Amino acid sequence: MHPNYKTWLIVVWFACFTAAICRADELRMTAKSLFEKSTVCDVRLTADGTGIELDAGELFEDDGPAAGYSYLPNEERLSGNVWVRKELVISRPTAGRATLLVAPGGNLQAIINGTPCPLERAGKAGDYWEIYSVPAHSFRAGSNEIVLHGTGKVWIARDDERATGSIEHGPPPNRSARSSDGGKTWDDTRLGPQGNIDGEYYVRVFLEHYRLHGMVLSPIFDAGNLSGAPISLPLAEVGPIRCDVDVDDNRAGDISLKIRSGTTLTISKQTWSDWMPITTGSSLVTPKGRYFQFDLQLTSDNPLQSPTVRQIRVEAAPRFAGDWTKRLRLLDAHNEHIVRTCIPCQYEPFDDPRLAALRRNYQLDDVVRGAASEFEIITRLARWSAGRWERGHLKEGYPPWNALDILRPHADGTPVGGFCQQYNVVFLQACESFGLVGRAVSIGAGDFGSKIRGGGHEVVEIWSNEFHKWIYVDGNFAWYAKDAASKVPLSLWELRKRQLQILQGKSPPATEIIHLAETGRKWTGLDAWPPFVELRMIPRSNFLEQKSPLPLNQGMRGWFWTGHYVWTDADAPAAQLYGHRVSHRANFEWTLNQVHYELDATATPGELRVHLETNTPGFDAFSAKTDDGTPAAATSPVSWKLHSGRNRLEIRSRNSTGREGPASWIEVEFQ
Repeated sequence: MHPNYKTWLIVVWFACFTAAICRADELRMTAKSLFEKSTVCDVRLTADGTGIELDAGELFEDDGPAAGYSYLPNEERLSGNVWVRKELVISRPTAGRATLLVAPGGNLQAIINGTPCPLERAGKAGDYWEIYSVPAHSFRAGSNEIVLHGTGKVWIARDDERATGSIEHGPPPNRSARSSDGGKTWDDTRLGPQGNIDGEYYVRVFLEHYRLHGMVLSPIFDAGNLSGAPISLPLAEVGPIRCDVDVDDNRAGDISLKIRSGTTLTISKQTWSDWMPITTGSSLVTPKGRYFQFDLQLTSDNPLQSPTVRQIRVEAAPRFAGDWTKRLRLLDAHNEHIVRTCIPCQYEPFDDPRLAALRRNYQLDDVVRGAASEFEIITRLARWSAGRWERGHLKEGYPPWNALDILRPHADGTPVGGFCQQYNVVFLQACESFGLVGRAVSIGAGDFGSKIRGGGHEVVEIWSNEFHKWIYVDGNFAWYAKDAASKVPLSLWELRKRQLQILQGKSPPATEIIHLAETGRKWTGLDAWPPFVELRMIPRSNFLEQKSPLPLNQGMRGWFWTGHYVWTDADAPAAQLYGHRVSHRANFEWTLNQVHYELDATATPGELRVHLETNTPGFDAFSAKTDDGTPAAATSPVSWKLHSGRNRLEIRSRNSTGREGPASWIEVEFQ
């Protein structure tokens, strides 16, 4: 063992009551393997890829819920006597670098915590904000006072629009104030040139330091089958399980571990134990079952240092009751791999009556009639949504995120309509009316704005059961892109990667652009608009079920809402405007509607238990089909009784609309 490691020996003893033979098993996972296979939050791989450490970069703000384009006045102009004051609460101010973010233009001066502070321009953020470098020692733990004066402007996040962007409808923080006499007196309720606005100034601070804590949630392991054999042996009792975590000895912080166990893959209060903290020598006297999962928590009180996980080793010693599985021969198998995200994404309930009304009122069944595949249903709905109107009425007001309201006739007889956002909301909810899941993402050029002219774009991605992935089909311009070789439609993440390669002078795999209809705009290639460099995802699609939180008038001016989850990497880091920064691909491209199975042999020869897990929005039931029989609803675990010869089991998930996900299957020969 490396001398710089210290080993935490965390021993979990599950009760063993039989004299059956105990067989030791071991699983070793490097930091990279653990990171790629786990659900992670606020952690990252170290630069050399050999460790897991806390992620870095933290945003402090309170204007985000009401930040964005407003149909009402929301601008403050600074002059000789007009000063603004902002208070920001910063719990951990120590940082390697600190930046101040405000509206662009002018000649601003700052006083931070009573001390004049030099402002050094450090570029733009999101094309709309100015970034100023400030001394990292300017801030203190707790409340920080930032006074701005000179010439320029700041935007105001109006209190009367705060409910749009936040699910917490409590009182606003009231941390902004205006002075009209050069800082002698202050008023925290009468902001703006007319003194008639109450709200919060758009003033944000971004600190380069490690996060306070992060999480690594492991996959579910089978104590009776750590080696991952297709079928585990008959288990008499679960034996001892030992987990060794190797961490750097010379890094500050703390790593703690929790563990839980269960009888099947589907986690519920009935089938799984509660989380239990584990310390050296502790034990679980009464296990729930053979399946277990651990949760590593990384924390650091020093913002400039992080603990680092290098390796984890799991050992088990299950007790088996014979082995009749030697009579089995594996013929074929396909087992879907479920990728999970730490983003708490919420999906639209399929039984919302407004989805049924949209499908009925606009004869969407006729639109998709005769479609030969699920993908053709999606493309037909995109072509339909792209032709709903020619101009919208956004100058008068921003419609709700409801297709029926967007399509509702305006006073002039045309739909209320809108621009790309409204087209794609209509498209998204049309797909949802057929049991298809989607999500809203706004895309932009990031720091490559000078190379990709034309602003951003509001789009959606639809989960494709057919292709087992997220795909970008545009409900405004009725187009999509596919890999020229495989003919598989591409996701936004994949398009971003290819566009960056082109902008960097490289040659990505060939991309084919498909136009489904004439919409007045052509997509000529990844070297031009639309931009995919900055991907900003709204972590929910249930816009009918609940009205907030949502960005304020998304797409009208900038993307200032701090509820977005934004992809970031070394090639094109996300703007410092955003606190939710996503760098683990699984957290952006998770999977849906798939079924993963684990098989264990019972003590009865010819009988298998099939344990199932899925991540299916609107889940209704598993659908199981044996041999050439008829699919039937099933619950986990499924009892599979084999007959002599060839046996096949096929499993799918089914949502509440009856739409089924892709199949997982296994075929064995039993003698």
